[in-house]
Amino acid sequence: MKTSILLGAGFSAPMGYPVGNQLNESILRLEGTEFGFSTDGKLVVDSAKGGRPNFGYRNSYDNQFDFLLELMNYYHSKIKAFDYEEFYDFLSNEKQWDLISDDFEQSAKKYYNNIYSSPKDLINNIKPIFNQIVRHFLKDRDGEHWYGNSPHQCKPIFPGYTGFLNCLEEWTKNGIVDIHTLNHDLLLERLSISDWLQGNLCDGFEEMGSPYFGKLRTDLDSYMVRLARYTGNYTSNLRLYKLHGSVNYYPFYRNEGGYAIPEIYVKTKIGIGSNNLFKEFQDQNGELAYDNCWINYHSDFLSGTSSKIIRYREPLLFEPLFQKFKENLNSSDRLIIIGYGCKDEEVNRIILENFDFKNKPSFMVNPYPSEKVIEFGKILNSAMICTELENLGIGMF
Repeated sequence: MKTSILLGAGFSAPMGYPVGNQLNESILRLEGTEFGFSTDGKLVVDSAKGGRPNFGYRNSYDNQFDFLLELMNYYHSKIKAFDYEEFYDFLSNEKQWDLISDDFEQSAKKYYNNIYSSPKDLINNIKPIFNQIVRHFLKDRDGEHWYGNSPHQCKPIFPGYTGFLNCLEEWTKNGIVDIHTLNHDLLLERLSISDWLQGNLCDGFEEMGSPYFGKLRTDLDSYMVRLARYTGNYTSNLRLYKLHGSVNYYPFYRNEGGYAIPEIYVKTKIGIGSNNLFKEFQDQNGELAYDNCWINYHSDFLSGTSSKIIRYREPLLFEPLFQKFKENLNSSDRLIIIGYGCKDEEVNRIILENFDFKNKPSFMVNPYPSEKVIEFGKILNSAMICTELENLGIGMF
């Protein structure tokens, strides 16, 4: 028996991760005092006082951040209700910038300098700022987003996920389970540190033999840590495909004739900065040396409703992941959709074209299904399971 699972934002909600509306509200409530951006473009918080650091001067990223906050509020009040994915599409589509009024252009003049002379110049440079803001709010109810040092969770209860884990354990005993998630968080990796899954979750990244490293800095020293890179090899019965990327996925760029060429995706570890990625090689004397990939601002995950679809065809990571998604749907005996709002039209199309929903069973797990979810469930002829993940039982499937 082969099982395909698709997870949406609702899957992470029991752990306290924000769903779409909550994330929209958190971003829109920003006052600009909560954090700032350093001279290398990274989101930072004052380690002593909290909030936005005072560097004694305004750098270009301070300028971009303040402009972005003003643009978000203008968008919300004058163009349409703020949705972080739709707003990302707005940032990505120059044609939509014509919606900006002359009044806002006049207001934005305070952000101009010798580089920026119009709102369009500023918009061209603020997506890395916006992505880091989204990333900042991807935390559980305890403010955690890294789980590498989490204790092994013993049976019989994993609060919020007990029923789901009981089912997953049974399904993996009887065949392959392919978990496809649209979420960027590390919750699945946390659930793997448990009696139910025993660390058997594989994600296509392999550390053994990898020439990629991250520099980990401590108060006393710094040293190189080997990083897993994406190979597309899946070796256990429990397989994870993060279709929209992850908070710990980074492209590694090599320098080729003065150009930064994306080479492969690596998976980082806590404490390793985004521009502290290296590739080990032997120099002309046979000595080990390292090439530094320093251009990343933030981890690579997909945003937007339509702009992210373009990236589905990128060959290093997203195209292979979506190809696996299609292959898995075709070979699956059943499909289980959990916490997905069914708003991604391309994902919906892939499901309809690759899963044999006329002859194979599918299930929609959602305690509070929207009209969109109910409508898509009817198309798939899915059984609707309106219960929490904690209370799932193998007999429901």
